[in-house]
Amino acid sequence: MAFAIESRFREVEKIILAAQERGADQMVAANYCKLGSVMLCGAIERSVEIIITERIGGKTAPQVSAFLKSYFKRGTNYDCDEIKNLLFRFDRNWGQKFETFVSKNDKIKSSVASCYGIRNSIAHGNPQSLSPKILLQYYEDALSLIAGVEKILRS
Repeated sequence: MAFAIESRFREVEKIILAAQERGADQMVAANYCKLGSVMLCGAIERSVEIIITERIGGKTAPQVSAFLKSYFKRGTNYDCDEIKNLLFRFDRNWGQKFETFVSKNDKIKSSVASCYGIRNSIAHGNPQSLSPKILLQYYEDALSLIAGVEKILRS
C-alpha cells in the first residue's frame, strides 16, 4: 500500500488504541470512537482516490489527471456500492472483479456501510454509540476493502 494510505490508517489505529486504553473515561473513549469512524471513512475515501489516481492518472493526458483531481474533490461516501459504480465507470472488468470480491465478503460491505451510517449520523448531530471493539472490526474490514481494491486495479 502507498505511504499516504498507510499513514491514514495508522492514524485511525492510534485513535482505536486510545479508545481501548484501560481506565479511560467512558465519555472520552466514546468520543474517540466517533472520531475514529469519521477518520476511517475519510481514509477509505482518500485511499480510493489515491489508488485510482495512481493507476490511471500517471499514464494519461494531463487533462485526465486534472479531471480525476476535480472529480474526487466533490466528496462521496465510498461504500462498496459507490466503489463498484466508480470502478465500472473506468473499466468494466474492474467493476466485475470488485463485485465478485464484495459478494464473497459480506462482512466488509456491512462494516463499511455501518461505519458510514455512524459517520453521517454524527455529522448531522445525532447521538451515536460505537464501541472500540466494533470500531476495530470496521477498521480491519476497511483495510481488507482497500487491499482488495488495490489488488483489483493492479491485476
